[in-house]
Amino acid sequence: MLVITPTELRQNQSKFLDLAETQRVLIKRKNKFIELIVRGESIPDNISPSGDPFFDNPLNVEKILNADKEVKEGKVIELTDEVMADLFEGYEI
Repeated sequence: MLVITPTELRQNQSKFLDLAETQRVLIKRKNKFIELIVRGESIPDNISPSGDPFFDNPLNVEKILNADKEVKEGKVIELTDEVMADLFEGYEI
């Protein structure tokens, strides 16, 4: 893994883009790290780093984003033993 500064990237852009094809190259900008990622000849729509096909479906991604929004808005239910018993009444847990 190689960590560089934005200045180093500007001065040797070709070098670091080539290196990113064979090793991890991260740019340290203030207190954040930005990673150069080689994706090949096309940009995939799949946002999953592992290429999980679940994320190929835009509706699945939309549901996740909506659920994240609801969590941030506090629209959640704590999954207590009582709630689980009500949800799974008649099933062995």
